[in-house]
Formats: sequence, structure tokens, C-alpha cells
Amino acid sequence: MTIVYLMAVWVHILMVCLWIGAMFFSDPHSTRFFSRLLEKIHGIGWYAQAVLWSTGLFMLYYRGISPGQLFSADFIASRWGQLMWVKIGLVLALLVFQIMVGHKPSKLIYGYVLVAFIIVGLSVILVRPIIF
Repeated sequence: MTIVYLMAVWVHILMVCLWIGAMFFSDPHSTRFFSRLLEKIHGIGWYAQAVLWSTGLFMLYYRGISPGQLFSADFIASRWGQLMWVKIGLVLALLVFQIMVGHKPSKLIYGYVLVAFIIVGLSVILVRPIIF
């Protein structure tokens, strides 16, 4: 089970890198293969959301946090639980952005990228709480 967990972590990290990279480097006017592929499948956001939610829920399950425990007062009162809920809130903000703006050109993309970087930073803090 540990190997599956480690694979989930790596898939989670690689998907975040691919998603953020696509935000920066996708160009609908480009003739490069990656840009044409992203345009053909209408971006990578929905696919990234599906993989990230799946691997994220699995990683929580592996750490002993069930969906029911996620909403428990004890979990929410803990420092780790509070950081996790901030991260989940930001992920939900990304989901709302994906629904509202999605693959359309928008100036909001900069806020979208900023929130994505904040989520990555919080994820590092959650995994390595020794930083504080």
C-alpha cells in the first residue's frame, strides 16, 4: 500500500506541474504539438481536477482521514486540519474558476495561477510541517 501511496503522491505532483505549466505555456495560436493537443482537448483543467481530487482523497484515506473525519470538530480544531481546510477552500475556488471561466481567455488567469501557487505552497507545508 505504501508504494501505491507514493505513486499517488508523484501523480499528484506531476499533475500540478502539468496543469500550472499549461496555464503558462498554452498558446492557442502556436503550432507546437503540446499547444495543439491542449486546444484539441479544450485544455487540461478538468482532467487535472479529476486526477488531483482522486489522488488527494486517496492520500487522505491513506493517512487515516475519512470524509467523515474531515468534517469532525477535532480535525478542524487541529493545526493540520485548519491548513487542510484552507487548502480545500482554495481548491474549491479553483473549481469554481474552472466552471465559470475555464478555457476562455481572461485577465483572471493571473489570480488563478496565484491561487494554484498558494495551494502548492500549502501542500508543502502540510507534508513538511517542520518548516514552521
